[in-house]
Amino acid sequence: MNGSVPSSPIVHTGQLGPKYRAILPRAVREALHVSEGDTLLYLVDGEQVRLTTRRQLAQELYGSLAEDDGRDFTDELSAERQAEAQREKP
Repeated sequence: MNGSVPSSPIVHTGQLGPKYRAILPRAVREALHVSEGDTLLYLVDGEQVRLTTRRQLAQELYGSLAEDDGRDFTDELSAERQAEAQREKP
């Protein structure tokens, strides 16, 4: 995902399952490159919602949030994600 709006968006439908769990169509899963157990991000802007992944959002934001004090939000997010992945290992 490069942050641009497609010229001809393709509409896919899904359903809410028990306990309001979203069921994603195969085409959406493939577009996001996700599989069972992956974390999804819901970016809410008013009444519109954008579905993405941490990896895709980090790629979009890479370097765009550097602080004046030399800190880089992207590096912090990456380190946080790596620490989370380590905690999830059996």
